[in-house]
Amino acid sequence: MPIRFILFDLDETLYPASNGLMNLVRDRIIEYIMLRLGVSRREAEEYRLRYFMEYGATLGGLYHEHGVDVRDYMEFVHDVPHSDHIDPNPELDAMLGRLSPAKVIFTNADRSHAQRVLSALRVTPGHFNCIFDYEAAGCCPKPELEAYRRILDYLDAEGAECILVEDNLRNLAPAKRVFGIHTVLVDSDGTRRIRGGPEYAADWVIRDIRELEGLLEQVYGRAGR
Repeated sequence: MPIRFILFDLDETLYPASNGLMNLVRDRIIEYIMLRLGVSRREAEEYRLRYFMEYGATLGGLYHEHGVDVRDYMEFVHDVPHSDHIDPNPELDAMLGRLSPAKVIFTNADRSHAQRVLSALRVTPGHFNCIFDYEAAGCCPKPELEAYRRILDYLDAEGAECILVEDNLRNLAPAKRVFGIHTVLVDSDGTRRIRGGPEYAADWVIRDIRELEGLLEQVYGRAGR
């Protein structure tokens, strides 16, 4: 079955984890929990970790258990200087322009944050057919099965027609096991296979997103471009 769609995770996939942006976002998440739930920093960190493990995203727990406003949360936690941490990546922009399958951002964040990341990378927004964010997934973050069902329904695609490119094995596992999506792990710091879960969740592993084109040519030939 030919590959019709490449689904790209956003954070720490399109840019390296080492740039520190997500450390700022995590600090903002803790601040948000402290402010909205009226708890100490230690308690806020416990909430953040527990909800991340239980729901796949901290917002999942805050939304389902505390009824926080999704947009209020997203605006607060992503109020960080994207361009101070993300360098322009002209090689990535050029590669995306050469890949022939339709390209989609599939993120647990929101559209605004995704647009700011793409702007900082100086990646042409038109490379992507759509940004499928947390709200588009019905407030069901990866790795909840409903998130994958919704994006496949939206694209009118079979899992085997898609490749998911992610930095988190935990998010790749259900995509491959349940939906038959082909999976690529971006292990930029060399530790994701240890932190994220069983390695069988990834069909292939690359160290940098710019290696994707070569991988697709190797596996699928020029049809992967």
